[in-house]
Amino acid sequence: MGVTRLKESGKIYEDSFTSRDLDTNWEVLPGDKSRYETGNGQLTLKHGIDPMYMFYKPLTTLKQFVLDVQNSYNPDTEGCYGGVIVFVDEHNFMEIEEFLDTSLPTPLLKTYPWIRLVREYNYYAAYWSDDGSIWHIIGSVELVGAPKIGLYLKGEGDHSMDVQRVRISRCSSISLDNLTSGTSVDLLDSQGRVLETKVCRFGSTEVQFNIDAYPYPMEGNFQIKLVDGNQYKSKGSMKLYKGDRMVFEVTPDLYYKETNSETGEEFDVLLYPNSDRFLGYLTAGGSSVQEVRMHATNPMVSGDFKNVTFKLTDGMDKVQIAPDVGGVPGAFSYSITAFTITAGESYPFWLRMEREESQDRYTSQVKFSLQMYSTYI
Repeated sequence: MGVTRLKESGKIYEDSFTSRDLDTNWEVLPGDKSRYETGNGQLTLKHGIDPMYMFYKPLTTLKQFVLDVQNSYNPDTEGCYGGVIVFVDEHNFMEIEEFLDTSLPTPLLKTYPWIRLVREYNYYAAYWSDDGSIWHIIGSVELVGAPKIGLYLKGEGDHSMDVQRVRISRCSSISLDNLTSGTSVDLLDSQGRVLETKVCRFGSTEVQFNIDAYPYPMEGNFQIKLVDGNQYKSKGSMKLYKGDRMVFEVTPDLYYKETNSETGEEFDVLLYPNSDRFLGYLTAGGSSVQEVRMHATNPMVSGDFKNVTFKLTDGMDKVQIAPDVGGVPGAFSYSITAFTITAGESYPFWLRMEREESQDRYTSQVKFSLQMYSTYI
């Protein structure tokens, strides 16, 4: 966190078929379980008298996506086809075909290690690739309606179609929003090296990076340079998926201390924004008060946070917070302020919860919200 926040994940679905159970979102027609097998790192589709279809049902309503399929299909019989299909009805469909072409003087096997289908509303584009990184266009069509989209196999050959991976993303790029014109953004690898640089254009608030050429998922991060010269960069790296929508939002990372019940050792737990977290029991017969050690860390390489304020917004009748004074809580209240948190440093503080005084002490709960806001330079 620190410099960017994930607004929407680009990862819709991914399967490398290690489980023997097929995801329930697949619709198999005909429903003959002898026609397919899954597990051991691949999905195997088998020929039969009737064509076989495996539709991934959520794709019918998704108007924009990228479907990538890694497969091995080497038919040696004319009239056998496999690949990816978009099916509206028997008169309106699109097939990305793999087959044996016997129309040439020397029969040619037309097969692709990777197949890609890109949907942009009613427009569908087909691509192929040898490595899942560099793509070559096959063609495109326009289809109107509510299509079923997935895999297919036709013909009565003895060879199977083996699918090693299916991944579905919102698009092939990642975007970073909440920028101002002229802001420069570096895409960094896991070692902090600059891979690409984009500049937010006039009238826009975002930049985009196509990450097809990088490993999936990509391990990396961002470095942001504002027009006033200020520069922001988080420590470490994170997993970036195709289609991820990020926003530039510089905030400290908030942690609390938890104790390993077996070893007694303390460790830090990261609190994610806008999420709930259970902080422990206050059982009858024990102490009526529990104090939790917390700290806010500036995760950036450069740039300071000023006037970081922590404020309780709910549950104030049972919860209070206090600054850390020499390893112990200071005066408890409903808000505290860290005047400066420099790059890489932490601000420790305490949170105190009081047990609910009720007859049902085992099940009573104290719910509260902690709001954090700051300025940065």
